[in-house]
Amino acid sequence: MITVKSSYHTPGRFAMAAIRTIIAENVQNHLEKLDWRAAIAEMEKLYAIDRDPHVRIRIGDIRRKLNKITSAIRDYLRAADLFAERGFIVKALAQYRLVLRLDPMNEHARSRIELLRGFRPVMTLQRGPVEYRVPQPLEIRPDVFITI
Repeated sequence: MITVKSSYHTPGRFAMAAIRTIIAENVQNHLEKLDWRAAIAEMEKLYAIDRDPHVRIRIGDIRRKLNKITSAIRDYLRAADLFAERGFIVKALAQYRLVLRLDPMNEHARSRIELLRGFRPVMTLQRGPVEYRVPQPLEIRPDVFITI
């Protein structure tokens, strides 16, 4: 019998990972069969387990294939909002721009883009002139010998 002392490795975590794997395999099977509605249903289950914005993007992509543009926009906005909440500003901006391509008058996307443009990265690279220094010769000391 194996005993696990870490709280990270609990049976519930292993069961949840197995469920996610099974659902992901079901999604893949539905996508291979071009069964879009069933794939969306499975992805909604996957999203309920783990609020991953990438899942929302994939759901939006499938809804676009089904010509459900309004629903796709809603999914893209949800994904963008999740990216923004988690600090992935560039990814959020990309999703908001996608929404504006589909619906140029979408006020939510416009306002969020304006809001997020105000954020600056914590570290910025500064390019400036580089000072060149002439290399100094090494000091050779006769009292120090290196033996090999």
